[in-house]
Amino acid sequence: MSFILGMDTGGTYTDGVIVDSSTRKIIRKAKAPTTRQDLAVGIKNCVENLAFDRMNEISLASVSTTLATNSIVEGRGAAVGLIYMGTELEEEVPAAVTVKVKGRFDIMGRLKEDIDKEEIRKALLDMKGKVEAVAVSGYAGVRNPKHEQEVRKMAEELLEVPVVCAHQLTSALGFHHRTVTAVLNGRLIPVIDRLLKSTRRVMEEKGINAPVMIVKGDGTLMTEKVAKERPIETILSGPAASVIGALALTGKKDGLVLDMGGTTSDLADVTDGSVRIRKEGAKVGGWFTRVRAAEISTFGLGGDSRIYLDKKGKLCIGPEKVIPLCVVGKDNPQLAYELRSFWRGEIKGYFAQETDCYVYIGAGDESILTQKERVMVEKLKEGPHSISYVAGAVGDAPEMTDLTHLVQAGIIGRASLTPTDILHIKGKYTQWNRDLSLAGAKILAQRKEMNVNKFVDMVESSIHARLAMTCLQAAADFEGKDIALSDSPEAMYLIETAFKERVSPLLNPSVSLKKPLVAIGAPAEAWLTEAAGLLGGNIIVPRDADVANAYGAAVGQITESVEIKISLDGDKYILNCPWERSVYGSREEAMFYAIHEGRKYIEHLLAAAGCGSWTIDEKTSDIKVKTGENETVSMGADVVITGVGHLI
Repeated sequence: MSFILGMDTGGTYTDGVIVDSSTRKIIRKAKAPTTRQDLAVGIKNCVENLAFDRMNEISLASVSTTLATNSIVEGRGAAVGLIYMGTELEEEVPAAVTVKVKGRFDIMGRLKEDIDKEEIRKALLDMKGKVEAVAVSGYAGVRNPKHEQEVRKMAEELLEVPVVCAHQLTSALGFHHRTVTAVLNGRLIPVIDRLLKSTRRVMEEKGINAPVMIVKGDGTLMTEKVAKERPIETILSGPAASVIGALALTGKKDGLVLDMGGTTSDLADVTDGSVRIRKEGAKVGGWFTRVRAAEISTFGLGGDSRIYLDKKGKLCIGPEKVIPLCVVGKDNPQLAYELRSFWRGEIKGYFAQETDCYVYIGAGDESILTQKERVMVEKLKEGPHSISYVAGAVGDAPEMTDLTHLVQAGIIGRASLTPTDILHIKGKYTQWNRDLSLAGAKILAQRKEMNVNKFVDMVESSIHARLAMTCLQAAADFEGKDIALSDSPEAMYLIETAFKERVSPLLNPSVSLKKPLVAIGAPAEAWLTEAAGLLGGNIIVPRDADVANAYGAAVGQITESVEIKISLDGDKYILNCPWERSVYGSREEAMFYAIHEGRKYIEHLLAAAGCGSWTIDEKTSDIKVKTGENETVSMGADVVITGVGHLI
C-alpha cells in the first residue's frame, strides 16, 4: 500500500491530506496557519497535525498554492532584467531593467535583422548585480526561437542567474503579453523556489522520500524541476486544485463550484467533468499573461473579510482581509476589556473603526517609521492593542490615526470584525474567543443604534446576499457578458428585491441557478447553505469540503501538451515548434515530422516526470482563409499533442 500527501499552501491556512493511492480515499486531514515569514513552519505544523505514522510509505507529495498569484498582486518577487527585440514595447512591463537590442524575425519566422552579440553582451554586463533573473522576448519568437535561445545562452554564461525565454512559456502570439509572462515568470522564481525548499525540508525531517509535484493553473500537475523553471504556470494553482478536488469529492460532472476561503470566494464553471479554461490566458494583478489556466471568477469576500461602517454608517464587507477578532482574542482575552473600556463612540470611520485592533508582525522595514509610529509599534511589540489604546499612547485621536501603510508594509497586522466572528457570535463555530467577537459587534451595533442581535442578523443576511450575488456575477462572466451587475441600479433593484434586501408591495422576483452550487472551503457549509437558498436551494457540500484544495492536489493528473503550427509560405511548408523552425517541401512531410517529433517531445517530458506509462493524443485542425463567398483555401494546420502520464 502507498499513500499520497496532498497539500495546499494558501494565504491563510496550509491544508493537508493523506490519500490512499489505490482507493483515493482521504485517510487523514489537517490544517495549520500559513507562516509567510517561514513557510516551512506552517507546512511542518500541518504535517504534524495529520498524525500519520506511516510517512515512509508516502509515494508522492503534491502541492497547490496561491503564493504566485498573491505575489503578483502584491508586486513582490525577484528584480528582473528584460532583453527584448524586434519591435517596440508600447505598454508597461513589470521589469526592473528593460533593454531593447537589435534582431528581428517576421511573423513567418524569416530573418529580417540579425542580433549584435557585442551589443547584447554590453547590455547584460550592465545588468550585473542589479537583477536576480533575466527574461528574453523577441517579436515572432514563437515562430522562430533562434534569437531568444542565443541571448539566453549568453545571459546564463555572463550573469549566472535564472534566464527564461518567452517562447518557452507559450506558443501564442501577442508580443506584449508574452513579454509580460516572461518577466513575471522571472519574478516568481524565488517565490516558488522558497515553497519547494520549505516542502523538501519538512519532508526530509519527517522521513518522506517521494517526488514532489506542483498543481498548475489548469489543474494538472508538473514536476518540481519544471515548477522551478516555469513558476508562472502556478498562477491560480490553488483555485484550480479546489475545483479538481470538488469534482473528485462529489463525483458530479456539472456545477458551479464556489470555494470560500479566508480572503476570497473563487468560482468556476464545470461542464461534463471539465473546468472551463481561459483561452486567452490568465489576468492577475492587472497583468494579462499567456498562461493556460482555469477560468476563475474571484471576489473579495471570505471568512476573514473586514466588516465595518463607512462615514455614512453604511455596512461594508471586504475586500480587505484582516485577522478575525476571535482569533487574536484566543491568546489575548484582555482585548475584550480594552475594546469596551476605550470605546467612546466618536470614531466616524475616517481611517479606522473602534473595533480595529493591531498586532505586531515585524515583516517590514521599520526604518520608514515616524517618531509617533515608532512609539505605537513599540506598544504593539508588548502585545495586541485596540486603535483607541494605540492612538492614546501618542495623544492622537483614534479617528485621525491611519495605520494602513504600516499594515501594507507588513510591520503590523489589523484585526477586526469578520464573518468568522459572526459565526462565533451565532454559536455556529466556536473554536476561538467569542467574547471579543461580541465586543466588536456591540460597538458597531451601537453606531447603527441597533440591538446587537438585530445587527448580527443584518450582517449575516447581508453576507448571504453578497455570496448569492457573486454567483450571479460569475454566471454572467462565464457567459461572456462584460457587465458589472452592481453598477446597474435596474439590475440591483430586482436582485435585492429577490434576495429580500428590499421590500416591494408589487414585485416578488426570483432567480435560480440551472446547475447545482458545489460549495467547498472551510466556511462553506456555514455560509453557503443559506446563500444557495436565495438561488433555488440546489447545493452540494461534499464531505471533506474544508480540504478540497489539498485533495485536488493529491488526485491531479500529470499532463503535458505542445502546440505546433504548419504554415504555407509560397510553395514551402514552415514548421514552427517551441524548439526550432524548419522548412519542408510538402504538407505531408511537415505533418509527419510535427506528429513524430511532438510525440517524442511529450514522451520525454512525461518520462522525466517519473511516469511509467502514458496515453498521447494528437489533434489537427486546418488553418483556412476565405478567398470568396463560398470558397476557402488551406494555409496550413495547427497540431496539438497532449499526453496524460501515470506514475510508476
